Amino acid sequence: MLSAVLATWIALGSGRAAAEQPNRAGLVVTFSDGSTVSRCVEFAEEQISGAELLKRSVLPLVLWGTGAGAAVCKIADEGCDNPNDCFCRCDGSGCRYWAYYALEDGQWRYASAGASLRKVHDGDVDGWAWGTGKIGEGATPALLTFEEICPPTGPTSAPPPTEPPLPTREPPAPPTVEGATVVPAATAETGAAASPQATAATLTPQSLVLGATPQQSAAERANSEASKKDDDSGLPRQLITFASVAAALLATAVVLVRRRAGG
Repeated sequence: MLSAVLATWIALGSGRAAAEQPNRAGLVVTFSDGSTVSRCVEFAEEQISGAELLKRSVLPLVLWGTGAGAAVCKIADEGCDNPNDCFCRCDGSGCRYWAYYALEDGQWRYASAGASLRKVHDGDVDGWAWGTGKIGEGATPALLTFEEICPPTGPTSAPPPTEPPLPTREPPAPPTVEGATVVPAATAETGAAASPQATAATLTPQSLVLGATPQQSAAERANSEASKKDDDSGLPRQLITFASVAAALLATAVVLVRRRAGG
């Protein structure tokens, strides 16, 4: 059921899109030197005249209007400039004029009616040629099909969307202390220098100032400082400890003697 509804919806959408596209007709103009220009003319009407098709091609024109329809005096730079003398190149020996044709079954057929009386529909092709001829017979335009003049049109496919590049993150820089040089610590197993991230995580400004390595604990640093003080005084640690105990015993003895004398 759902597939049938989708198929109907697609068919309706395609029909609506096709109805909205303008009608098109082809135009071929061949000059006396053999050069040819073609135009694909769009129109919203159901039909237009051959003269209107020629006008909408935007080619320079000189036309002469009569009761039987408009006669083409000049297209671009070839023909007669005076609309009152539209067949200025015709004399007793022959006539040079713009012959009018319609494409039927892949062949040019000389138009039986004037351009203003011919009805042009979507997919039709008209042709004009300048050259020597007579009524009902004249120069023939170059043979071009409607598909060659008006190639099929269709929706252009949009390029595939491109994903934005992922943001790059740089590792944070290790803390710096003025006047100190940071040297990466060696690993315990290989002795190789540690990565900048590991150095940044273990080094602190206090350890840099005190000259301690990242592996030293607070107790080790305290013992190191105490040892340094002992070394600076020049006295052995055992002697200092003995003197402290002796002074405490002497103070205790003095207090006991004074209590007995008072008693």
